[in-house]
Amino acid sequence: MKFDDLIGNLDVKQKLNKAIESNTISNTLLFAGPEGVGKSHFARVLASNLMHPEFDIDPIALKKIEENKHPDLHIFEPEGKTSHHTIASMRSLIEQVFMAPFEAEAKVFIIKDADRMLLPSANALLKTLEEPTLDSYIILISSRADEILQTIISRCFKVNFSSIQDEDLRAFLQNKHELGAEDAKKLTKIAQGSIGKAIEIATHPDYLKKRDLFISILAKENISTFFDLSEAISKLEEIYVQSFSKENPTKFHKEIDLLLDKLLYWFRDLHLLKTKADEKFLFFSDKIDLLKKQNLDNLLPLDKITILVDEVKRALLRNIKLKHALENFFIKINFV
Repeated sequence: MKFDDLIGNLDVKQKLNKAIESNTISNTLLFAGPEGVGKSHFARVLASNLMHPEFDIDPIALKKIEENKHPDLHIFEPEGKTSHHTIASMRSLIEQVFMAPFEAEAKVFIIKDADRMLLPSANALLKTLEEPTLDSYIILISSRADEILQTIISRCFKVNFSSIQDEDLRAFLQNKHELGAEDAKKLTKIAQGSIGKAIEIATHPDYLKKRDLFISILAKENISTFFDLSEAISKLEEIYVQSFSKENPTKFHKEIDLLLDKLLYWFRDLHLLKTKADEKFLFFSDKIDLLKKQNLDNLLPLDKITILVDEVKRALLRNIKLKHALENFFIKINFV
């Protein structure tokens, strides 16, 4: 497994390759950056190089790594209805850190969505990060690194990932998903530098359906009363629940987080238009005509919108339904 096989983030590839060659890889790393830019794939490639540093890796070992069946590769993901790393899972990690590797030269522990770690879980992990064993590597992955306990961040070597360049995304969509030039260009614009999002759009037609429904709500299309708004939000919630909630609660929570980010970006775009900023900075640049139709005269300050969006996120953590949390948001901004 090689970094050269991955798309984008050339500087990260060079940095990791150099550290591997000089044997200076930190035992605790934090891969931070936007959602869907390949952080997990980079972590897996790094893991394979640390576990089996020989030039020609045993194909059986490689297959085990790719299929998550290698006894020395441990991947931790948020779990349960609230989708968090529990103290039990972190204690399990700590116990395994101090065991000798079974087959490889080192053990690697990958903690996905490390920002979704409860405080007791983070505190349990902290001492292990302070005194890692030489044959164990811990890689934390997060698209919201600012939400990770600062004492944990300070004990990790941080690797910053950036969005994928448009030309790389377009080439990927045309070569790997056999899209025409125009379709690849359109999807690249919507994906906003996220290869994960680009793949999801290309393989799941309902992605654009969810996005368009949400934008139609924000643009007040066919919405003139609170009843209209409530009905539209109910449809949106139903789509998300059917798509993710029961089968994959972690995916559901991540998708809702991204949805709320889009909510903030919509109002950010309106503020940019109001100040006559360059349109190339718009998040919803493919919806420029729709944005220009909106009333820009009575926009709430963006910092106020940010506070209200954060309130929605906290409400969801208290298991309040998405519908009710969004309705409350729109009431507070006098949406209708």
